[in-house]
Amino acid sequence: MALLLTAVTLWLVHQQCGLCQQATSSLLTANTLSAAASAPEYFVTITEDGNFAVGCQTFYPMGWNQWEWLESGAGAPVLVAASLPPNRTGPWLIRDVMSKGEAAGLNVIRAWATSASPYYALQTSPGNFSEPIFKGLDYALDQARQQNLKVILSLTNNWNSTGSVDQFVSWSPTAHVHEDFFSDPTCMQLYQQYASAIINRVNYINGRRYGDDPTIMAWDLINEPRCYKCDNRVQEWVDTMAAYVKSLDSKHLLTMGEEGFYPSGDSDPSGNQTWAYNEGQDFLADHMSSDIDFAAFHHWPDNWLDNSTSFETSWIAKHIADAATLGKPLLLEEFGKWVKNGTAADEAQRDAFYTLVYDALQMSLSNGSALKGAAFWAWYDEGQVGPEGEGGGDGLYGIRDTSSTFDIVHSNAKTIAGMAQAVPSCVLSPAEVPEAPDCSQTWVANQPGTGFEGTKCNVDINECLRQTVQCAPNAGCINTEGAYNCTCWPGYTGDGALNCTTSNQLLMMKSDYNTDGIGTLLCDQGQDIAYPEGAPGFVYDPTGYLLTLPGRQDGGGSAAAVDLIGCQQACELAQPECDAIVYNSVLQACFLKSGPSGESCQATSTACGSEQINQPQAACAAWTMYYRQTGSTSTSSAATAG
Repeated sequence: MALLLTAVTLWLVHQQCGLCQQATSSLLTANTLSAAASAPEYFVTITEDGNFAVGCQTFYPMGWNQWEWLESGAGAPVLVAASLPPNRTGPWLIRDVMSKGEAAGLNVIRAWATSASPYYALQTSPGNFSEPIFKGLDYALDQARQQNLKVILSLTNNWNSTGSVDQFVSWSPTAHVHEDFFSDPTCMQLYQQYASAIINRVNYINGRRYGDDPTIMAWDLINEPRCYKCDNRVQEWVDTMAAYVKSLDSKHLLTMGEEGFYPSGDSDPSGNQTWAYNEGQDFLADHMSSDIDFAAFHHWPDNWLDNSTSFETSWIAKHIADAATLGKPLLLEEFGKWVKNGTAADEAQRDAFYTLVYDALQMSLSNGSALKGAAFWAWYDEGQVGPEGEGGGDGLYGIRDTSSTFDIVHSNAKTIAGMAQAVPSCVLSPAEVPEAPDCSQTWVANQPGTGFEGTKCNVDINECLRQTVQCAPNAGCINTEGAYNCTCWPGYTGDGALNCTTSNQLLMMKSDYNTDGIGTLLCDQGQDIAYPEGAPGFVYDPTGYLLTLPGRQDGGGSAAAVDLIGCQQACELAQPECDAIVYNSVLQACFLKSGPSGESCQATSTACGSEQINQPQAACAAWTMYYRQTGSTSTSSAATAG
């Protein structure tokens, strides 16, 4: 065991799962398709008068940006930016946010078809993909389908080190700097191969090729391309890649994904001679290609160091006018205003900016101008905490559905929903897609999200990871093939599903563990043993990330925050192998040991910090070994529901 844990191991979510029953063998023979026809689905299109439409109704994209969407769908145990809510998993998070978004009248999610960190890389090397991460994107898209939400996916990103411009450059033997991405033949080939892999992916849940799935509204070629002093290199890249993507997928809309800078004039942040001149973008030229269906821009007054009201207003007006010149509808794909402690940037200022944006949008829709929708940055669900670099809490840009800013979002969505109209002379043309499988006959206790999924309803659902069920307090959720168990932890009795009550064994168990003193260990700590499934502090991790951490290569150690009693309960569940535990009360982390021996040694302090990846750490805690008395009565025979 390595005593120096990374911060990730401290607070990873502990799954509290739901009412569970065993699936019967008859469920394995469930029908794979629903007998009843599903409601027709439609691609987002553009009408002759320049509006977005779904079916024969105008469609005004009202949405939000969702960072780390595919990682959450995959069940990543920790996120890079905003944390997972306490005791919640990624699949639960995206379901909760999408449900709240749909209820608030929002209809579009903008996300990335690439991960935010190397820990969850979708493409691990050229042409090689992580199937667990790809399945996370499958799951997220299928959940969006079920919530009747449309999705804009960016194929790559200018920023970050994974699945991004710099990643492609690093893989090319003939590219050396960031700017080479836009002209290097190898980089261009790698991008095309990646785009092809995404568009031709077949969703394992519903059998739909991404390029045929009407859940997707549009593709972004790239998020916020930057090419320093590149003249027209970006425009040439757009022309080439837009034609290529359209050759793969003619059903979906396509846009650029840029901020919308200009190479000259006084429209950029800070006016004439601004830094934005040199970033390689040209809003008009970048959207000129006939393969680009609509124009898009972003609005970041604080990041761009120009938060004057005059700029905030003129930036929108300029792009509306230029989109009209292009003859294409316009979408404000990203906008945000920070709330920053120690400055005048407060929630009132953010509310004023959001009001300005939405007023401009409503005015554009009222007078038939080009701006047709907007997506704010970014949604923070209840319990999520921003990165330390942004001050924690709501971060700089996090919007919660309990904030005054979200009230403005909700009010705008309601107003704009009332502006939708029938498309004149429209003939309905439903999308031709495989009907979503009906796996309801495999559901456990008639609970959606349990049992099996997939086109043949033969892929096991991990209900504990998905948190589609909930066990009783003081019970662990253990996934089984086509079902799950809710099991009371040692020291508790009950059915595990509805109740787990304290027994006398809990006090007995507490007295069964002794120590030579806080901060002491046996010099020979013995061998780490696997942390038992369903124990306090256990986390399912289909991504494999936890196995890369020190001391975790063989499944040892807790992954979620656990108290001392929980650590002892894990040892009881690991009988007869577990002889001792090593616990850190500050990190709330636990390792289980077999065969420790020798004299006592003083433990050194280890590092601790926040729950997020790559966050600052400081020495603040020491480890302590507790020995399980020989001959102790194991209390691991807890009740199992079902």
